[in-house]
Amino acid sequence: MQFTTYSALFAVLLIFFLGDLIGALTRAKISSMFVIMMGFLVVFMAGIYPADIMDISGLSSLSRVGQYFLLFNMGTSVDLNSLKREWRTVASATIGMGAAILGCVVAIPIVGFEFAIAAALAVNGGIVAATTMVDACTAAGLATAAALVTFVYAVQKFVGTLPASNCGLTVANQVVADVRAKHQADPNYSWYNEIAEASGGSSKSLFWEKYKRYYTTFICLAIASAGILLSQILANLSQGWVNMSIWCMVLGIACRAVGLIPANLLRDYAKANGFFSFLSLCTIIPSLARIDMSQLPVIGFSSLVIFVLVIVFTLIIFCLTPAWKIAGSKQLSIGIAMCQMIGYPGTELIANEISNAVGQTQEERDAVYNKIGTAYVVSGFTSVTILSVFIASFLAKLL
Repeated sequence: MQFTTYSALFAVLLIFFLGDLIGALTRAKISSMFVIMMGFLVVFMAGIYPADIMDISGLSSLSRVGQYFLLFNMGTSVDLNSLKREWRTVASATIGMGAAILGCVVAIPIVGFEFAIAAALAVNGGIVAATTMVDACTAAGLATAAALVTFVYAVQKFVGTLPASNCGLTVANQVVADVRAKHQADPNYSWYNEIAEASGGSSKSLFWEKYKRYYTTFICLAIASAGILLSQILANLSQGWVNMSIWCMVLGIACRAVGLIPANLLRDYAKANGFFSFLSLCTIIPSLARIDMSQLPVIGFSSLVIFVLVIVFTLIIFCLTPAWKIAGSKQLSIGIAMCQMIGYPGTELIANEISNAVGQTQEERDAVYNKIGTAYVVSGFTSVTILSVFIASFLAKLL
């Protein structure tokens, strides 16, 4: 079939449409990302889509800027106060990332140095980390390693969801049992009253709140673009020691922290975060076109080895060492560690499912979510949103 610009654009978006449709129909039990990645792999290998379909559709050049807009927005999603309050979760998530990287290092004699290093970022990072590693592998001429990153990124949510759900259920049952015991001991007990004293904060109005009406779609896009331009300048001044990706995130974090811009600037105000996520995915999809049938056994075996070792070392660290004491329980620690393979919004979806399944009253559901949801969401932000970007910039240089 001869593709034109518009038919190629439709063909690309058709796969994304099917991914979201299946994800919605199965209530996220089948990841839309898995459907999208596997869908492109099938059409590429079957020869239905040409390898350069992103070029034909005109998405290739446009997609390169999507990552930086996404990074800036990810920075604005980081609440430094929440990270301070949830320092135990942050510490446990960091240790979990270390366990995953250690598992990948141990896999080097089995799968090879390039495969192990490339997969490490896909295991404990999101779309930005995966894109960074795919670009690094492609630049180094490691087409199969780039394909491995894309494959691991596509299936990691399946691997992480089951242990995160099982561990979360155990913790949730403990929380509900504690709330019920307190109600039996004191009929006037209220979990809401118990946590009310922990609430606080400043009533001082922030800059963006004073001028909220000015944060329109185009103004927000211009602000993000200015942050990206400044990031490029700072990256050049730092002579590569701190790359542009890190500067984009740091500036996003800083602008929110001082009150210049609201949280999730591009998602909630410009309404453009989904589009930039789509563009970022378009940068890693072409790596799937480089896979042929002979590489599938190698990629499949390498992925299996890496995931097994990641889980094994996570269990070793949080079951056989005192590291679990930071979060307070072995189950919660393991669940937090698994969030690096899930990311937001998957972490929130799991927490909501657990809360609704275990809690019989709204109070119980809120108590469970306060324990599980906060830990899982903060863990996802710590590993996928923040740390994986820094680690990606470092590991990419090793290839």
